[in-house]
Amino acid sequence: MTDSARLILPALANPQQGAALVTSLVILLVLTIIGMASLTTTNQQQKMAIGVQESQRAFQAAESGLTRVFNTTSGFSLSSSPPQNFDFGAYSKAEVVTQFEGWSMPPRGSGYSATGPIGAAHFNSTSKGKGATTTGAEAIVHQGAYQITPK
Repeated sequence: MTDSARLILPALANPQQGAALVTSLVILLVLTIIGMASLTTTNQQQKMAIGVQESQRAFQAAESGLTRVFNTTSGFSLSSSPPQNFDFGAYSKAEVVTQFEGWSMPPRGSGYSATGPIGAAHFNSTSKGKGATTTGAEAIVHQGAYQITPK
C-alpha cells in the first residue's frame, strides 16, 4: 500500500469524523439562545416589580398624608386652605388638599341635638402620593369627613 492510499483510506473508513464538533456547537448555540431569553425575561420582571413597589409607595404616601391631615387640628378649615405637602424621606411625598363642602345636622347618635348652634361641617380631602423614582408612580386617595362644630 502506498503512502497516498493510507492517507485517503482512513478518512473513508470513518465518515462521521467531525460530527461531534458540529453537534456540540449546535447545542451550545441553543443554550446561548435560551440563556439570552431568560436574561430578557428577568430584566422585564425586575422592571415590573419596581413599578409595583413604586405604586405601593405612592399609595402609602397618599394614605399617610391623609392621616397627618386628620391628626392635626388645623387640617380642617371652613375657609379655603392651601395644599399641605408632606415629605416621607427619599422614597415618597404627598400633597393633600382639603375643601369645605357644606353643613348638615349632626348625625343621630352623636350626642348633639338636631336643633341649636351645633352642626356637622363636611370636608373632602384629596391626597396625591408620588413615588420618588423615575417610574412616575402616583396614587390619588379621596376621603370625606365631618366635624361637629359651632355654626
